[in-house]
Amino acid sequence: MDLGAQVKNNFFIKLMTKNLKIICCFIALFFTQKVSSQKDDVLDDRAFVKCLIDATGAKVSGDFYSADSLYKKCLEINPKSGVVNFELSGIYLSLNQPHKAMEYASAAVIIDPRNEWYLANLALVYKENSNHLESAEIFSKLSEIKPDKISYLFSLTEELLNANKYKKALKVLNKIEEKIGISEDLSIQKHQIYVFLRDKKKAINELSKLVAFSPENIRGLGLLAEYYQNINKANESKNLLDKMMLIDSSNGLVRLSLFQFYHKNGEFIKAYSELLYVMRSTEVENNLKKQMLLQISYDEKSPYNINQICELAESYLKSDFKSSEVLLLLGNLKMHQRKEDTACFYIRESLKINPLPFEAWTQLISSTLSRNKLEATIKDSKNALESHPNQPFLYLALGIALNQKNKFENAIENLKKGKNLVFNNSFLESDFNQQIGDSYYGIKKSKIAFDYYEMSLALNPENINLLNNYSYYLALEKVNLERAKELILKVIDKFPENSTYMDTYGWVMFQIGEYEKAEQILFNAVIKDGERSGEILEHYGDVLFKLKNKKKAITFWEKAKATGEHSNELIQKINENKFIE
Repeated sequence: MDLGAQVKNNFFIKLMTKNLKIICCFIALFFTQKVSSQKDDVLDDRAFVKCLIDATGAKVSGDFYSADSLYKKCLEINPKSGVVNFELSGIYLSLNQPHKAMEYASAAVIIDPRNEWYLANLALVYKENSNHLESAEIFSKLSEIKPDKISYLFSLTEELLNANKYKKALKVLNKIEEKIGISEDLSIQKHQIYVFLRDKKKAINELSKLVAFSPENIRGLGLLAEYYQNINKANESKNLLDKMMLIDSSNGLVRLSLFQFYHKNGEFIKAYSELLYVMRSTEVENNLKKQMLLQISYDEKSPYNINQICELAESYLKSDFKSSEVLLLLGNLKMHQRKEDTACFYIRESLKINPLPFEAWTQLISSTLSRNKLEATIKDSKNALESHPNQPFLYLALGIALNQKNKFENAIENLKKGKNLVFNNSFLESDFNQQIGDSYYGIKKSKIAFDYYEMSLALNPENINLLNNYSYYLALEKVNLERAKELILKVIDKFPENSTYMDTYGWVMFQIGEYEKAEQILFNAVIKDGERSGEILEHYGDVLFKLKNKKKAITFWEKAKATGEHSNELIQKINENKFIE
């Protein structure tokens, strides 16, 4: 059927695009002869020819409206002009008005029933109207008028198949075979029809005939082996596959057939080995290889594990590294293997080819940001914004990375752009407010920062990270300490054993001046932390100093110094044996 369609299409392309000068000469000649035979109507015939040439010129230039009007004027002069009806049918077919096209195409054939062009045009119009039997009838007539044009037989076959007249189509295909001999495409098409008709014997015979005609035809052998497999004749199938391996064991199509055999029979180790060979082969089309790979990868019941699928994808990419789908697939697989650097490489390469999948950008940027790969986050976010300029997440990720790089002014600019894109998402808007607050705090505009923190908490009052940080910043600034206490108590209520939150709580109480309470809290923080955090150790030393226990305070300051994590004032505290604000 594919070959018939190809030949039929080639015929009609040639038919409808013939040199228009030749058409015009034909028309002029036809009507000049008519003029000489009807001398009483010389003026009308001259007017007809002029009108016909003008109409054809308008049609060639694409002015179908003028052409339609002029052709109809031609019909007023000569209602029995086959050429004009033919041309009008072509115009209406181009304008996607198949019913009107049929009206004029039929009129042309009535005027000249054996005109090859008129008949072929009517057959095409019938096809466009899905009148496949009528179209087949015309092609049958054309094959009788022009028996040497085998293209009409192919077109007849296609229309019979479109009309579900499979047995009649087989008869036509047999007639073609009588004319041109056994051919691969014909045999395969006949085989497919027999398969559809569930005639196993004839389906086998058709391919067997092809194999007998061409014993080393890999495609014919492969199709016959596949059909034997489909009808549960595994031995016959394997015999043919072995024969194919003897003919050409390096052929990817042969190995593809072996993969299908082993996979269907549950021999997955052998199947995998063959599929790996197929992925590296050049004989199998990349689209088919890619389709198989993606199907295996996303099949929940796939017998192949993630390491095997990774190896298959890597093999495929050796011959086609420009496949964004396979690159993205491999990136996702590497993410599942927790090989995030490699995963990000493949996802990034995929997005260079096709930057549209926003989920892939999200996955890539989330990975780099979570692993503190800040330069990569900044670069990837900017690249993503070129294709997704209205996605607030990209501005948020970019702002977070810029904040962590202390590029606060740049962060504010991008975060405010992103915030303006947020719609009906209070949590996302809250995150933007928090990050903008962090930016302003970074440039020592604490009042503005605290305003943004309050806006953030108004939208998401359970943001533990912000509750802790905001409380701590208030304590550092020694402002609104009761608000700081209120904030950190909400955190402690949920996480009473967390040493970081206990440290914040203790420091708030220290700034309020409740040193004994602060000492109890910070002592528990030191115990919970296991004396690992220099900041907690320093804070505990500070409160001990306020409680007049200078010797013990210095001991904990020294411990803080040993961690390397401490304030700029710690060395001065130790050297001068006193607390420094």
